[in-house]
Parts: sequence; C-alpha cells; structure tokens
Amino acid sequence: MQYNGSVRLSDGRICTLRHPVGSDAQEILHHLILTSGETENMLRYPDEFTMTAEEERAYLDEVAARPDAILISAIVDGRIVACAGFNPVSKFEKCRHRAEFGISVQREFWGLGIGSCLTAAVLSAARQAGCTQLELDVVAENRRAIGLYEKFGFRICGTNDRAFLSRSGAYQPLHLMVRPL
Repeated sequence: MQYNGSVRLSDGRICTLRHPVGSDAQEILHHLILTSGETENMLRYPDEFTMTAEEERAYLDEVAARPDAILISAIVDGRIVACAGFNPVSKFEKCRHRAEFGISVQREFWGLGIGSCLTAAVLSAARQAGCTQLELDVVAENRRAIGLYEKFGFRICGTNDRAFLSRSGAYQPLHLMVRPL
C-alpha cells in the first residue's frame, strides 16, 4: 500500500508524506537509529539495528506491494524526519481485522504537527485496507505520545507493568492502546 500527500507544518514549512522507496533505505535506517537514541520510549537501542540497507530496501518494496500494510515517511527540507505505519497483527483469520501502529519522529521536529499528520494518514490507510482496529504499545510515562493517540481516538485498555527492562535495570510499563475504525 502506498501514500502520497503534503501538509504545511506549524512553522510554515511544507512536509511531504509518501511511501519511502528503495533509494531511501539508508536514510530510513539512519532515522530509526537516531530516534532510538533520542528517547527511552522506543523499542530498540540504536546498536540493536542490524538490518543492512539492502535488507531495508527489500522490506520497503515488500510493504509497498502489500494491501494490508503501509509505511509513510515525512520529509522536511529534503530529509526524512519521521515515519509511521501499520502491519497486520497476524495472518490468521481471527486477527485479520487488527493492525499494529507505529510512529517515530525525530526530536528536532517534535511539536510541529508531523505526528498528527502521520497518524491521520495511517488511520485513513488502515480503513482503506479493511482494518477495523489499530493497536499500539506506548511507554506509560510518555504523556506526549499518549496525548497524541488519545486525540485520534485511541484508548488505554491495559498495562504491562514490566514490559521493558532498560539497560539501567529499571522496568518501564507499557500501555496497550486500541482504536476501533
């Protein structure tokens, strides 16, 4: 599934939203490594990214061809600064209506409306793909992200108190949030 569009950010700049293509693979990997190091709210540490640019290129091609998944990159001033998308929870019939939502925005671009634009685009694409429920996990202390998700109709439906175990030895609880479509 693919997406193309553009929006004006709160600072007046234009943000292009589109499916990343194979030539974006290295920049997507850079983005994921960067955002993973900017906050403790991401799933992985920067050094846990082992995918090569060629493997990322193949993944981007696969997602673009699938009718049940999407990846949208946000491009500002010619560089990828955010990504969001969804993937099916499972291939099995009982779960086909569900998809997992994920988003990452570089810290430098927080507060400009990129998260809202990407979330709206992913919700629209998920509906077009026939999903009837989007789900996500969010670090319970990440009030900024929870506020974004609640603005778009996601609701907390459970908490895993020991979901993340950081390298410092501290546990981080994760909320499961769900958005019926």
